[in-house]
Amino acid sequence: MKKKKPQELDRIIKRINVIEKKRTGYKEILGFFKYIMREQYKIKPLIQVEQIEINEETVKNQMKEGFPLMDKKDMKLDMDLATTLFKNICRTLQKYHKNAAPEIKKINQALRKGEIDLKELFGKLIAGDKAYLDSIGENNGFNAWLLRFLSESSINPFFEAYAEKLKGHVDQESWWKGYCPVCGSAPVTGELRIDAGERFLQCSSCAFKWRFKRVTCPFCGNEDQKKLRYFNTETDGKAYRVDVCDECKKYIKTIDLREVQEEIVPIVEDMGTLHLDIIAKKEGYTRGVPGILEMEQMEE
Repeated sequence: MKKKKPQELDRIIKRINVIEKKRTGYKEILGFFKYIMREQYKIKPLIQVEQIEINEETVKNQMKEGFPLMDKKDMKLDMDLATTLFKNICRTLQKYHKNAAPEIKKINQALRKGEIDLKELFGKLIAGDKAYLDSIGENNGFNAWLLRFLSESSINPFFEAYAEKLKGHVDQESWWKGYCPVCGSAPVTGELRIDAGERFLQCSSCAFKWRFKRVTCPFCGNEDQKKLRYFNTETDGKAYRVDVCDECKKYIKTIDLREVQEEIVPIVEDMGTLHLDIIAKKEGYTRGVPGILEMEQMEE
């Protein structure tokens, strides 16, 4: 009997297909992402999170002092399962994605030769050791961004599972930080909600969404309205915009849900708005967290 796909995956694939038809130039990038999502959803049902003991008074103090609920370094990552996911993603991309295949082949060769220790790699990534990941790419002659993206894609489902357990303990009224209240990671995208246009940020690791100030840079905390602005394009209209900060020169893409006329999936919208990243880069801004622009450069 054929196994039924999770409803959420169906929604994601459907949205990818819609954007592919609208923006045919993004077909390769969206296809790349589609393969990864399918492999993640095969693994997600197998992820088990042990019971997390929560002391409400401690949590309240953590929120007040600006400490996220979870220290990523303390998370019990199923290394074997994460390794399986990494290898499955690589195998699928090498087989079906022609542009990524040459780089994936190099990574697979490095794995077979023992030049990459995935457990060590995941540990360094969780610890935020970017230099370690860059050095592996340089020493082995393959795209360092791709290795990072594949690694994040292999461990983020575990962060999401932890966030699902902890999200009910987040006090949205007291947390106004530019980093995730669950795991402490930086935001990947933002959204303006229908009710009063409240601004929410989405975590780049665990996908949790938290409320944030409308006129504040989440990366440096700048609140000077003269150094904060946003832009959009005539094609996208008001639904998609880029919030930029002239203090730290970083940006984050934002979806205005008040202007959207169809069901959207934030992570897919991010993949399908590469043109906004290109414009921001040309204007001298850098993305708050690494994004799909590096994927586009890999395919050139």
